[in-house]
Amino acid sequence: MERVQHHPELTRLFVADLCDNKVTFIGVKFIVSSSIIVDATRIPNVGEKWYKAQDLDEHYYEHYIKNRYINEANRIFPFRFLEDKYAPMMKIIMKYFTCKSRFSRLYTYHIRLLMHFTRVRMLNIRYFLFRNIEKMAYIV
Repeated sequence: MERVQHHPELTRLFVADLCDNKVTFIGVKFIVSSSIIVDATRIPNVGEKWYKAQDLDEHYYEHYIKNRYINEANRIFPFRFLEDKYAPMMKIIMKYFTCKSRFSRLYTYHIRLLMHFTRVRMLNIRYFLFRNIEKMAYIV
C-alpha cells in the first residue's frame, strides 16, 4: 500500500489558490465540497450540522467539566477543568483532528467534538470539515 504523507508547503499552496471552493493546482482542477469530502473519506452525511463558530449551550458540556469548575467554564477554559477520564481522548482530538498542539486551553468546539466521539451528540463531520476548509482558505 502506498503511504501518503502531509507536505506543509503543498498544503499552503493548495489553500492559497482555493477560491470559491475551486483550485487548479499543478495542472489538476479540484473542487472542494462536502460531497467531495464524503467521496474521499467515506464519511456519511449524518449528524447535526454544527460549525465551531456556533454557540454551544453550557448545559451540553457540564458533563465533561469537573464539578468544582462548572460555574467558571465558558467558551474558552483551561484544560485542567476537563474531567480526567476525558483528557486522553481530548488530547487525541486536539492533536490529530483539530491540529492544535497547545493543550492549555479548551474551546467549545473541542467539547462539541468530544460529544461526538463519546456518542452523546452526533456531529456531521463532513460538514464540520468542509466549513473548516472554507474558513482556512478565506483566512489564507
